[in-house]
Amino acid sequence: MKVYVIGLIQILIWSAFSLVTWLSGSDRFLAKGILLIIFCYVAFLIAFKIGLTRKGSLLVTAISFICFFSFEKVFWAFT
Repeated sequence: MKVYVIGLIQILIWSAFSLVTWLSGSDRFLAKGILLIIFCYVAFLIAFKIGLTRKGSLLVTAISFICFFSFEKVFWAFT
């Protein structure tokens, strides 16, 4: 159940990241990269604080990151 809740929270985090990058459209690539690192770290910390191990937190964060952004690319490809 913890993994499910963490996955939902991380989907919200990645949605917030997408919104922030969309609102800051004129920023350079370096600024967006730094912002991505910060959001990844926050997602990892939330997963770790809720109760997963470091390895589990990293795995759940990576899976939610890959799933969200691959679905986002598919969505924008068909719209």
